[in-house]
Amino acid sequence: MTTDELTLEPVVDPSGWFSVQLRYAYLVDGGPIMIEDRVVLIDGVDEETALGRAIEAAEEYEDEFETDTGDSGVIRFEGIVALKELDDPPAAGTEIWHEFMGAPGVEPEADEEPLPELRPVEMAFPRAHDD
Repeated sequence: MTTDELTLEPVVDPSGWFSVQLRYAYLVDGGPIMIEDRVVLIDGVDEETALGRAIEAAEEYEDEFETDTGDSGVIRFEGIVALKELDDPPAAGTEIWHEFMGAPGVEPEADEEPLPELRPVEMAFPRAHDD
């Protein structure tokens, strides 16, 4: 049997925690004026349980708002962008989200799926110095 024929799956103990990327639309007169993605932590014994709890939590954030110009609007839950199980239970420094993006100017190999574009391009807190 060759390595290509083997599917090696790492054995990982479930953490019981998931990070969930939720998407909301801010609507005025039925049309979106802004989109918000939020990443929240949800506990659950499995992905299905976490998904159900995430939907319940997501709906609690739906609300009404008023713009600076006095227009009334609503925050509407649009759906779940992604759900990822954490490797470890949450604590200070625990990774709760990651996303791979393409480096500017680097083209993928012909047989590779391209990565999403880097966004945002500028960082809020860039590295202070080079090593």
